[in-house]
Amino acid sequence: MEDFILLRALEAVKTQVKMFGRWVVLSLVLLHLVLCNEEKTGDSPNVYEPSWVFKCVVDEGCQRSNSPQPATNASGLVFESLEVCRTVCGRFGGLWPRPVTAALSTQTVQIHPNYLRYDLIDVPVEAREMVVQMTHVASGNLVDECDGNVTELVDTRVVVYITVKTANTDLTWDTDEQYMLDVQTKDGSVAVHIVAETVYGARHGLETFTQLVAPNKPPFSDNYKCSLRLVSGAKIRDRPVYKHRGLVLDTSRNFIPIDDIRRTIDGMAASKMNVFHWHVTDSHSFPFESTRVPQFTRYGAYSPYEIYTAEEVRELINYAKVRGVRVVVEIDAPAHSGNGWQWGKEYGFGDLAVCVNAKEWRRLCIQPPCGQLNPANPEMYRVLRDLYRDIAEALPKPALFHMGGDEVFFGCWNASEEITSYMKEKGYDTTVEGFIKLWAEFHQKALEIWDEEMIAAGTVNPQPVMLWSSELTQAHRISKYLNKERYVIEVWEPISSPLLTQLLRLGFRVVSVPKDIWYLDHGFWGTTKYSNWRRMYSHMLPREPNVLGGEVAMWSEYVDAQALDTRVWPRAAAVAERLWADPAPGAAAAEPRLQRHRLRLAARGLRSDVLSPAWCAQHDSHCL
Repeated sequence: MEDFILLRALEAVKTQVKMFGRWVVLSLVLLHLVLCNEEKTGDSPNVYEPSWVFKCVVDEGCQRSNSPQPATNASGLVFESLEVCRTVCGRFGGLWPRPVTAALSTQTVQIHPNYLRYDLIDVPVEAREMVVQMTHVASGNLVDECDGNVTELVDTRVVVYITVKTANTDLTWDTDEQYMLDVQTKDGSVAVHIVAETVYGARHGLETFTQLVAPNKPPFSDNYKCSLRLVSGAKIRDRPVYKHRGLVLDTSRNFIPIDDIRRTIDGMAASKMNVFHWHVTDSHSFPFESTRVPQFTRYGAYSPYEIYTAEEVRELINYAKVRGVRVVVEIDAPAHSGNGWQWGKEYGFGDLAVCVNAKEWRRLCIQPPCGQLNPANPEMYRVLRDLYRDIAEALPKPALFHMGGDEVFFGCWNASEEITSYMKEKGYDTTVEGFIKLWAEFHQKALEIWDEEMIAAGTVNPQPVMLWSSELTQAHRISKYLNKERYVIEVWEPISSPLLTQLLRLGFRVVSVPKDIWYLDHGFWGTTKYSNWRRMYSHMLPREPNVLGGEVAMWSEYVDAQALDTRVWPRAAAVAERLWADPAPGAAAAEPRLQRHRLRLAARGLRSDVLSPAWCAQHDSHCL
């Protein structure tokens, strides 16, 4: 009927075409096409909303379909969600760092946090409160996978049974961090068993449990939808290779707010790193509050709003401990000590530091602003004692303290008449070896003060302290001045340097942070070279008992909170897997898991840098 009416209209138009013009004919032709289309499709057409699906391919990983397909086609090893595909695909699924052994089912079961319960009956009473806090973190991480809203409710019962064998909650180099994890699904319920010697092994097991869960979000939906899917079966045995798996964060050159530090620790916990090395002071600023010496922040903070209060420090230490991370505070000395120490004369203490903020800095220090402690002034040691007491009381027992100790610039001390006169009285020549003796004397006195304050704070047995490698720690002189039972040397020299090997031969314990590989600031200044995650991942450390582990370093000359996440992550996670699992060289097999881990970090609030174009992320192994 509609066609008949249209034809009659066309005949009428033809007789009047000169009056109305050709545009009328064209308009009616378009009307005819529209009517025909409506006749064929109806008033309420079915909308076809295709989406990509992802297939787990052996030895290749997750591959996006060649063309968009209805999501209902997903079955077997084909998944609607790339995250779900990565969680079950391959020997280690989406786990980061990779465990020692893992057997994972390719099947998943839908779960909801409302029906997740933790059974702590086999956790010692003394450790139970800490494990409760750890379970809260794990549950929060699961909800974060759905951006805080798991919309799809199911009543699948999930019980996580946690067994911890010892009540000790100390986190040290001797802490046993291994764990066993088993997942079994039967009759619509899931049982997860985590067995560990310590609460920290249990925490790692909980982290791995959360990594067996992935979000499933429909690509097309009028309303936001997100469900969680858990691997239906798993058997994992895991333990770290290295005891010390750290991240150095410099918060002196540029202040990093405490919330950003917490977020960084979240990323460390997700990657099973266990040492937050806090380079909290330098010659640039002193933002660390000392209740006994308030002048430090009064004269050393960039502003009243850029201070870490004593209460914030205590809270951060506990925050980190619940996440399996040990906070190591570093007060760099005797060099890298300027702003925050310049008030001595005003208070009648004399020069506590020298060369502070000197304009002609190139002959007095490595970089501006200058500043080195004054070892000729007894009042400096008295002030240092008060600072050490504050730190000893804040750190959990047994405390691990980093005394800094690098880049002493002899020209600065030599420019001080007070110091050169003191050296003459002591019989030290104003030569390299004379200044080395003065430097060693400082560390001897500083260690004695630290030991005394540790005893006053309740620690009986002397604890090791950390020092940066330096001229003082060179192989031909270190044994003369430093006790290998007391000092752990953090070696930051390039990989071409023989120092690490030399110190091991001398019996010293070491932590490695090769600056030309694991410095995250390199490539952004001077002639330094940027290391991508593959280069960082491929660097291997010696497997010797005295190699405690390593650290990746974020110095903050050219970074603040605005760029922190992308500068650190996911490259720090690459080092984390090297230190936890120490896999065979080669990053290709690790990339799909790191892609999944990057999204995991993003879900937890970390703005990680991108690894590749998105197409490569959807086609594992195709961009190598």
